[in-house]
Amino acid sequence: MGRQLLCIAVWMTGLVGCASAPPSVPDVARMVWPDQVFAYNDSLVTVAKDDLFQLDPVLLDTLKSPAVQQLSAAKRLERLIALLYGQELRRFNYSAGHSTVASETWRHKRGDCLSLTVLAYAMGRAMNLDVAMQEVPVATVFDRRDRLDFLSQHVNVRFHNTSRVDLLHGTSTMQSRDTIVDFEPEAGGHHIGQALSDLGILARYYNNIAAEHLAGGRSALAYAHFKAAILTDPRFAASYSNLALLYRSKGLLAEAEQMLRHAIGQSGQSYVPLHALQQLLKDQGREPEALLIERQIQSRRDIDPYHWIRLGLSHLQAGEYRSAIRALERAQSLTTGFEEVHHYLALAYWRAGERGQADQQLALLSTLKHNSTELSRLRKKITSPP
Repeated sequence: MGRQLLCIAVWMTGLVGCASAPPSVPDVARMVWPDQVFAYNDSLVTVAKDDLFQLDPVLLDTLKSPAVQQLSAAKRLERLIALLYGQELRRFNYSAGHSTVASETWRHKRGDCLSLTVLAYAMGRAMNLDVAMQEVPVATVFDRRDRLDFLSQHVNVRFHNTSRVDLLHGTSTMQSRDTIVDFEPEAGGHHIGQALSDLGILARYYNNIAAEHLAGGRSALAYAHFKAAILTDPRFAASYSNLALLYRSKGLLAEAEQMLRHAIGQSGQSYVPLHALQQLLKDQGREPEALLIERQIQSRRDIDPYHWIRLGLSHLQAGEYRSAIRALERAQSLTTGFEEVHHYLALAYWRAGERGQADQQLALLSTLKHNSTELSRLRKKITSPP
């Protein structure tokens, strides 16, 4: 189904995340790869970095034309947004579960979040804008398909603005803010994320393609693309835990455990690969080790705001408003500036009949979102007579 402001996340099958210790990057040159099990051939991976970012020739000519290049940076950014969104903000459609290169995304006018982010980034570079891709932390969301769990992470594009804005009729100036182009802003589009290099996003593309092949039962293609993702960016944790899922399906339990431990060593605040490791240990009867992992999971869960946001949203959707309030209040105590926390808390308070508390959350939200359409809709819903 299409979405009006285009897109959510990097799709990954399996379990992604975790560990607070400084990451120790695996030495991929010394890793043992079971290539023979999967009839590995590197020619199965057909997209290189330049292919990912290559623009449609007609579009590239438009962006490189003197009429565009001679515009100010602000006007060039306006032109880029107009090309992506169109007059009615409906030019592109969100299409989950399939990542495409920039030229294909442009031709089909649809894509998942990674695809649309790559396209916007490539367009920005062609227009000589100061642009970067970034990965933004969001609450963990799973989509189960064919007994596989696909995990959403979120990427978007940030345009750096170095111009200054005049204040008080030219008597003073202030630095203007960067512009974040996000295809599903409610997923976290106002957060500053972790900058991604071209190779970093290429690894995520390979990982997405591998996940698609894994879901389709194409093990050789899945393996080739997971391996390409790891070799391209050894710091990208998701590929290890996803490859572990493929290994488990082939009975390669020792190899799966190694991949999960690599994922845990590489990950940030999410604790998801720990769940996979815990289950793997349980399946092998290694209960004492599994118990140690459970304790790590619990300690991280308690201080992970995204866990509480996800739990609060789950309770909210189930009509369990008091439980939603408790979870979201916990998330609020661990965060500042998280629009989604105040949004969901306002809804939970309102549905629990606590109108005054809902109004307080609206006030907090208004300091972050100002005059957004989404805030107006939420305020209208909450302030309307029952």
